Amino acid sequence: MSTDDLMDILRVARACNAEKGITGMLLYSNGIFVQVLEGEEHDLDDLLEVIKRDSRHTALHVLERKQIIRREYPDWSMGFKRLGREDLAEVPGINRFFEEGYTPDEFGGKVNLFSKLLSHIRKVEQKRISHDELSLEDEDRFIVVMHRLIRFSVKLLALLMVFTILWSVLDVIVVIYDKFLKHPFQDLAKEDILQVFGSFMLVLIAIEIFINITLYIRSHVIPVKLVVATALMAVARKIIVFDFHDVGAFHVFATGVLVAALGCTYWLLEREFNPHSDQA
Repeated sequence: MSTDDLMDILRVARACNAEKGITGMLLYSNGIFVQVLEGEEHDLDDLLEVIKRDSRHTALHVLERKQIIRREYPDWSMGFKRLGREDLAEVPGINRFFEEGYTPDEFGGKVNLFSKLLSHIRKVEQKRISHDELSLEDEDRFIVVMHRLIRFSVKLLALLMVFTILWSVLDVIVVIYDKFLKHPFQDLAKEDILQVFGSFMLVLIAIEIFINITLYIRSHVIPVKLVVATALMAVARKIIVFDFHDVGAFHVFATGVLVAALGCTYWLLEREFNPHSDQA
């Protein structure tokens, strides 16, 4: 199949699979496809029937069908890899299939080979696209030592942030007691209510900062969307506690523009940011 033929298959597969919540990986070499699909049983049955009716496919064989506890390709509507010699060399015994093929009777004993191949490709592709600025596999040992120190510092920051969050929760309790419980029949001023809201918002923002801190030691996460979402939520929560007697019109307008910009950015990331969409 030509590259254009493969791209046509991928475009259709990714659109349809995303709509039905189906995920998986497609491997191709020497005119042969190997594919794993995950999803609801009835959706997979329907998709299998579509594949069977496709005139471009011959000698279709289902190697394995099983229930799973969790998905191995949760973010891939259809990952794709055109296999090279170096990929096949990683799984001894798989070369013969792509060069000579197997008879249907032989497939049953080869499930482990295909599972190993898919698992290897999945790990390689995940590593290729991962967020790994603090890698511990750099060739320069000095850089590795520096990265270890930074990772330790990040863990220390995460621990201190947990302490800060717990302290902030205690502060919320004190504020609620002072404003609501200490004098239950006292009329609350607007400033008192804003102070309570502000205490809650600080705790929530601290939790979001903690999540962002931990991203730097989780190399499999690409944090762009979460960072934008954190900024958006932090600004939106700040608006809730605005005292509009003290905040000028320009400040409110500028904040609105910032929220709109962050919202558009997040929408674009949600719509377009699919790190697995160009693996061909």
